[in-house]
Amino acid sequence: MMHDAERKALGAYYTDAQIADFLVWWAVRSSNDTVLDPSFGGGVFLRSASKRLKALGGHPAQQVFGAEIDGGVHNRIADKLQDEFGVLPQNLWQADFFGVAPTTAPKVRAVIGNPPFIRYQRFTGPSRAVALAAAAAQGVQLSRLSSSWAPFLVHATGFLQPGGRLAMVVPAEIAHAGYARPVLDHLSRSFRVVTFLTFRKRLFPDLSEDTLLLLAEGQGEQHQSVLWRDFEHAGDLADLVRHGNPLGAEALDSEDFAAGHTKLVEQFIPPKARTLYRELQTASGVARLGDISRVGIGYVTGANAFFHPTDETVKQYEIPVRFLRRAARRGRDLVGLRYTDHDWHASQSLGDGGYLLWIQPRDLLPEGLARYIQQGEAAEVHHSYKCRIRSPWYSVPHVYKPDAFLTYMSGNAPRLVSNEAEAVAPNTLHIVQIKAGSDLSREALSTLWQTSLTRLSTEIEGHSLGGGMLKLEPSEAERVLIPLVGGMDHGLTEVGRKLDFLCRNGREAEARAMADSEILQRRLGLTRHDTELLQEAAELLRERRSSRGLSA
Repeated sequence: MMHDAERKALGAYYTDAQIADFLVWWAVRSSNDTVLDPSFGGGVFLRSASKRLKALGGHPAQQVFGAEIDGGVHNRIADKLQDEFGVLPQNLWQADFFGVAPTTAPKVRAVIGNPPFIRYQRFTGPSRAVALAAAAAQGVQLSRLSSSWAPFLVHATGFLQPGGRLAMVVPAEIAHAGYARPVLDHLSRSFRVVTFLTFRKRLFPDLSEDTLLLLAEGQGEQHQSVLWRDFEHAGDLADLVRHGNPLGAEALDSEDFAAGHTKLVEQFIPPKARTLYRELQTASGVARLGDISRVGIGYVTGANAFFHPTDETVKQYEIPVRFLRRAARRGRDLVGLRYTDHDWHASQSLGDGGYLLWIQPRDLLPEGLARYIQQGEAAEVHHSYKCRIRSPWYSVPHVYKPDAFLTYMSGNAPRLVSNEAEAVAPNTLHIVQIKAGSDLSREALSTLWQTSLTRLSTEIEGHSLGGGMLKLEPSEAERVLIPLVGGMDHGLTEVGRKLDFLCRNGREAEARAMADSEILQRRLGLTRHDTELLQEAAELLRERRSSRGLSA
């Protein structure tokens, strides 16, 4: 039996029979079809395919193939499939699928499965090099930041016969991650029709990864199109199988989708709101956050408790103020539109370390600070990963005082707050720096961030995690739309003060209504109906995301 830690290391998450039966029903259409599951794990796809082939008059013994990297799992499932359906042992390979070349295996009519979900941070070493090379052999160059599913999916297409079908469970990242665009482009060019199926209720409630279903047919055929359909839950798939109903999917702009110009999440909002949002993307007075600022991650200490000393520690070791920087460490510290001196002192009262220990490599250490460093070495802080790879270990690099902080993990909506306290921030927050030459102040930026246009844009440009949280990577944050009207308008200062007051007092809905009225309507020229469309669309996406949390 594979333990949880082993399953996580291999990216192995087994698929429910209901989903497997649907994918097999869609992909296996003839008694002559051959089937490959490139990572068969618990065997749910191969078992379903064998049943389907027998029902159609086929012979699973010769028509079912699979690969599995885990030896124990492979032997157990191979024995069961042989006993139950006569599947030949030589058709089930105990191997890393990336090491199996399409030229050495039989081409099949259908590839069905669930690729390993290993994120790039753990997808390292020789296995990643082999995986990227396998994708490159199919003509797809993938970033080294790609998670394992991306090259796996590309490699799998090489095992299909002309006209073949691909039916896979895939991470929702395929529809939004930058590294996934070459995969989308490859799919849209390689298949006659590519269909994405999404679900309002998550397919795998206990999995932190959000997922959807990919159906691609007509490998090597012309007239490419991309389709999409949203279902309420996986139970709807059983109805399709039971009654043999058509998918009823609608067409997307395949070129725009593959290039990342439109997002699948946009399909979840009403057509009128979608049209308005797309018009505003190119409207005068609207810009991307990245047009006027740079968004990055905060510093990384390697040992937060040590590098964020409390007031008591500072006094105990008599650490001079020149070796300290004020630090805003958590999103909960950002309560209004401005992070002020008062906010910084309040975070200290909660017991958070309010300082960053900031030492330049050539600084001479006074006696108290030297003792603190020695105490850290006695506790082996200098052996932690980030510390041991820098010299000296106690000098934290890439420390900046940004114009604003941005929360990147949000339950409700991301907050962009101007940095009036002149603080720094670790990588628990994003840092925002307004580009040189811009006449936009940090206070104006935090004010302009409050509208329903920007709130909707964060839902579209960011991505939902399995637990219902919204995450904004720096590159995604830079794509968020903001109204740029009134950058020099002093009236915005008063608007910002009122919005700050409302947000600090938990009156976010009132703040958003005021921002829409003062900025989108009065300055940008939208109608009240327009702003209501944007607000309702943003709330619809937030509710959909939240309802898909782990407790859903």
